Amino acid sequence: MIGRVVGRNPRKWGRWFAAIGAVLVVGLAAIPAMTERLRSGPVQSFDTAAAAPRQVEETTALAVQRDYAHAWLSLVSALEGNRADLLNENFTGVAREQWQDAILTQRQNGLSRHIVDHGHALRVTFYSLDGSAMEATDTADLEVEYREGDKLLTSERVLAHYLVLLTPTEDSWKIRVLQELPPG
Repeated sequence: MIGRVVGRNPRKWGRWFAAIGAVLVVGLAAIPAMTERLRSGPVQSFDTAAAAPRQVEETTALAVQRDYAHAWLSLVSALEGNRADLLNENFTGVAREQWQDAILTQRQNGLSRHIVDHGHALRVTFYSLDGSAMEATDTADLEVEYREGDKLLTSERVLAHYLVLLTPTEDSWKIRVLQELPPG
């Protein structure tokens, strides 16, 4: 295949390999930037020191952070647009039912919520031996605006605490429980 592209001219081969090398260098140079962007996104800290009975592997930790951040993005969009279907990719079980009900209630009353997410501090407290469940607590820094149509009803900045249960699927981690805890 390469021989057809560059022919038998050795100079073309050199340019071809130089181009491939440049693409690889640029691609590899982007990895630290992507990792840093993941760490500076919605998940501000991810503490696995208290995880038991099993430690959380680095690849699992990165996947959970990525999927948890994505789940919050979809939840924020779902609450603002009153679109429960946006939850399907990242939520399952009780969490999906709970937030679908909240969206239905909002929609029936002509309300919506706009959330500005300032970040999350997750602390893993349990990771099952078979890797089928992870429990964590989340301290979320959120600005919540309650709206009726385009009219702003009220706005508040909250430090909300959640109990989170995550479960792995074929290709991602989904939120099974996202229960707000009482203050204190």
